[in-house]
Amino acid sequence: MAKEAPKEENGQEAAPAKSGKGKLVIILLIVLIILLLAGMGFMAFLLLKKKGGDGHGDEAAAAEHAQPAAKQHTPATPPPVVVDPGKPPVFVALDPIVVNLAPGEGERYIQVAIVLRIADQQFDAAIKQFMPEILHRVNLLLSSKLPSELATPKGREELAMDIRDTINEVLGYPPRPRDMQQLGPSGPVQAVLFRSFIIQ
Repeated sequence: MAKEAPKEENGQEAAPAKSGKGKLVIILLIVLIILLLAGMGFMAFLLLKKKGGDGHGDEAAAAEHAQPAAKQHTPATPPPVVVDPGKPPVFVALDPIVVNLAPGEGERYIQVAIVLRIADQQFDAAIKQFMPEILHRVNLLLSSKLPSELATPKGREELAMDIRDTINEVLGYPPRPRDMQQLGPSGPVQAVLFRSFIIQ
């Protein structure tokens, strides 16, 4: 009997120890949840404060903040492009482009290496700054063409003018209508030259 009493005491002591660990785990979980909710609340406060500051705060400050961003993407009045015939031409090479053509005439693709002739060296930096968008727009333009549209020299010349107008538009220079093209290009990209032009 003396041996049975310690067993009961050990059994009774084991139960409170387990419930004590359970309470500790629950308390830790509650603390973690409270900290997580507090962190999310703080982040929501910061985000709402940032959004609220632009819309409900000082409108003049918001307008000043918005103007530089608009000037970076597309200038309202682009500076005039002046070509100095006394200076040597400036060329900018694009990376070779390989893209599938429009699927109307079977599965075909085009590989082109393009060189841009620009009006002045000052536009080189702008072209490099907008290079991802330029390549994206040229890819979209090429993938919209059928192989038969590009099979003739006239089709390739029209493609070169389309690429030139697209790049000038990305740089903030809207293209002239086609009937006014004899006046020359309206932007810094004066010509698009194909170093290689392969359709397969």
